[in-house]
Amino acid sequence: MRANVERVNVDAAVSDSHGQFIVGLKRDQFHVFDNGAEQPILDFAPIDAPARVLLIVETSPAVYMLSDEHQAAALRLLDGLSPTDYVALGIYSDSFRPVLGFTQDKGAAARALAQLQFGLGFAQLNLFGSLSSAIDDVLATPMPDASAGGKTAIVLLSTGLSDVQTEQARGHVSSQLQVSGIAVYTIALGGNLRSPGTKTAGGQAAAQAFQQADTDLRAIAESSGGLAFFPKTGKDLAGAYTEVAQTLRHLYSLAIAPPVHDGKVHALRVDVGDTGRDLRILSRPAYLAPN
Repeated sequence: MRANVERVNVDAAVSDSHGQFIVGLKRDQFHVFDNGAEQPILDFAPIDAPARVLLIVETSPAVYMLSDEHQAAALRLLDGLSPTDYVALGIYSDSFRPVLGFTQDKGAAARALAQLQFGLGFAQLNLFGSLSSAIDDVLATPMPDASAGGKTAIVLLSTGLSDVQTEQARGHVSSQLQVSGIAVYTIALGGNLRSPGTKTAGGQAAAQAFQQADTDLRAIAESSGGLAFFPKTGKDLAGAYTEVAQTLRHLYSLAIAPPVHDGKVHALRVDVGDTGRDLRILSRPAYLAPN
């Protein structure tokens, strides 16, 4: 991949040991490290700056029976976002398809979500190709609000299964995320189906497929600075959406300039000082420097 990166966006959610988000932090309390060396912070946006969130829903036959359950839970995400946040909706099975562009009208997003059509019969699942297209789509869309900084996230509602599984596809998505700075929050569909019985050959094959799916969903979230959720029940699903919404509402947006143009992956670390508390900081772990 080629990218001209003169600004590295670093979103960070800061919470204490009890899981309570820390609000009111100032720019001079943050420290951003590139490969262990502290870098000047070029830009800073507090948590009340608007964010944009793309919700991607898998609409394959594999999740047809779960559609009502996860559509209802997804409303928790919309309810939990800030009124100033922008939300968009897309779907995928064999490819990514935009459904609704970025809007602050959460009611329009809820109506679009309720009208989604889920496939029946057989359909090819292309998780990595679809996610790659979605990332490109987001990057090609200007921020609706100039004050939003770099606060951009994708919430991926997916089984994690994919008929197109190659290391090249996985590596391409990982590189895209390192360049883009988009955090991906993965929410696994399937509940108890993700732990099927293994007494038959079919059960063993399903177990292996879901095991790979879990690995892929975790890797996507971790490489982007997001979170992965594996809910078992409708209540767990709603709780996952609530946690994602709360995290998105408490993101600080930071930016640094890449100190060198070596075309290599650089480790990122965000610290916060002068709080007197043990903190947990969620942020992107790395970025790909320009060559």
